[in-house]
Amino acid sequence: MKVFLNLAEKCVFYLGLFLFAINILGLFIPLRNESIYQQRTGFADDIILTEQELYHQINQPVIEKKEYITNLNKAVNQGIAHYWRDEGINKYNMRVPFYENYLLFIASYLNPEEYLKYEFVNYRRAVERGIGLCSQHAIIVSEILKERSVSSFIIGLSGHVVLRAQVAENPDEWWVLDPDYGVIIPYDIYFIEGNPPIIRTFYAQAGYGPKRISKLEKIYEKEGNVVGHEQGVEGYNVKNYEDEPIFYLYKWMIPSILMIPSIFLLIMRKRNVAHHRKWSGYQGG
Repeated sequence: MKVFLNLAEKCVFYLGLFLFAINILGLFIPLRNESIYQQRTGFADDIILTEQELYHQINQPVIEKKEYITNLNKAVNQGIAHYWRDEGINKYNMRVPFYENYLLFIASYLNPEEYLKYEFVNYRRAVERGIGLCSQHAIIVSEILKERSVSSFIIGLSGHVVLRAQVAENPDEWWVLDPDYGVIIPYDIYFIEGNPPIIRTFYAQAGYGPKRISKLEKIYEKEGNVVGHEQGVEGYNVKNYEDEPIFYLYKWMIPSILMIPSIFLLIMRKRNVAHHRKWSGYQGG
């Protein structure tokens, strides 16, 4: 029985040590596969900025709000690839890799509908990976704006995701941003829903053709549109907003919990041995 307990104790300790080592390794392995720059996606010249170039724009000071928002929307469009195909699930880390977060990796098999193609709510991880659909683009921009105290709300259209951002407070002015397409519509969503043809000019200026613009015009119509009531991901995907930090906390807590009992027992054994030797020395004297 004692041999079995010692073996179980060692297995638990080495499992914790293994997971801890994986976590450390993950800190040095990038999520971005550089071949995304050669991958055909849904748009021409889809991703042309490096991660460093994108962060250069993200980290610019917000001196003039409209200018910062315009440049940020363009940078995210050029720095995140519109890609979410099944054949790239592992190649482009849509399935969160084991070394990044072994809990999300396991969850992708237990609940593939929720976690197989995982959309990050932490914009830094999303930027590091460098791919996503319209919703991932919108999350990135909205979370960056929230970090800079700029009000924004993600909008779920009927087949597309954009966001509205407050570009001025006095007078109150809101724009609709579409970072996936690299387009800004300088009107609030509530005005656009009643006047959807108004989007045509702005998508045409960005180089999109009549067929795609007509499809987008129908998407912007009010039916099916959901405007978030909380800023950023919290108003768009509450579950992932709450769960993702827990997954990243637990990936460190679990190996610690597995290793601490063995470390504690090892310390106690050494203390007992030292105490026994000391007591034996007294008796021998």
